[in-house]
Amino acid sequence: MGERRRAGVRTAAADAGAVEERRTRALEEPLDLHLRTLDPYPMVEVRNPLKGTSYLVLLPGFPTSGVALCTCTDFARRDLGTCKHVEAAVHWRSSHPGSRPVDPPLPSPDAGLVWAEVDRRTRDPGDGPAARRIRTPGRALIDAG
Repeated sequence: MGERRRAGVRTAAADAGAVEERRTRALEEPLDLHLRTLDPYPMVEVRNPLKGTSYLVLLPGFPTSGVALCTCTDFARRDLGTCKHVEAAVHWRSSHPGSRPVDPPLPSPDAGLVWAEVDRRTRDPGDGPAARRIRTPGRALIDAG
């Protein structure tokens, strides 16, 4: 296995290993991909049905450009220029060149009720434990409690 990162120092071998690990995960994990737009750039929605997550991958200049953007935290924080969602989108797009965009799924009938509750709790969270959870960065606004 290549070199590892030591005390915040990055090595090319560590980065190459990290990129290869993301490529492997992109092919092994059960990801659901849907082309959302072609213009001005291809945008692919990558969903993980087991984790319930969904991210958007933008592929400007595909297939000639190696530039890609993803909305996941791995892409934003690791500074590798890729993530498993990007790798999955590039692989899928390469093997489905004639695919056309599909309409996004319709919002659930309860979506309006959920967002109304989020708005209510944001406007008036109160002073109890639920209010502290709402004010904690990264916490879901609609936690029970």
